[in-house]
Amino acid sequence: MKRLPILLLLFILSVPAFAQFPLGSNMPKIKAYFAENVSYASFQEFKTENGDAICFTKSRVIGDYTFYFDLNGLCTSYVVTYDKQELKDLVKRFDSKFCRLLSTKWESEDETFDVTLLPPNPGDNYFSILYKPLPANSYQSNSLAVN
Repeated sequence: MKRLPILLLLFILSVPAFAQFPLGSNMPKIKAYFAENVSYASFQEFKTENGDAICFTKSRVIGDYTFYFDLNGLCTSYVVTYDKQELKDLVKRFDSKFCRLLSTKWESEDETFDVTLLPPNPGDNYFSILYKPLPANSYQSNSLAVN
C-alpha cells in the first residue's frame, strides 16, 4: 500500500515525457512553448532541403529537441535525444504507452504518429527518438458501375 503513492507520483512525472508536440504545428507555437515550459541552454535555426528546422539543446542533461518543418512552415517530424542510460526505462514506458510494431518502432493508440528508436552507435552516450506522423489512411472504395 505504501508503494501506491510512489507509483502514482512516478506515473504523473512520466506523462510529460509523452506530451506530444502537435505534428503540424508551426515554428512560433513551438518556440513559445519552449520559452514558457522547457529549460534549454541554446537555440539554433537552420535550413534543410525540405524546409526549415530548429533545435533546442537541453540544459544540465544530454540531448536536444530538433523540429523539422516543411516549406509551408508546418512541423513534419521531430527528434529528441536522450542520455544512453535512459534507454531501458524509455523503452519500458513506450511499451506501456504505445503499440509496439517492431523492436525499435511504436505507434500511437490513435494511429496518428509513430515513434522510432534510433539506436546509439557504439561509443555514443546518447540515443534518439524520431516522432513522425503516419500517412492518412486513404482507402479507395471499390464500387461497381451501374448503367
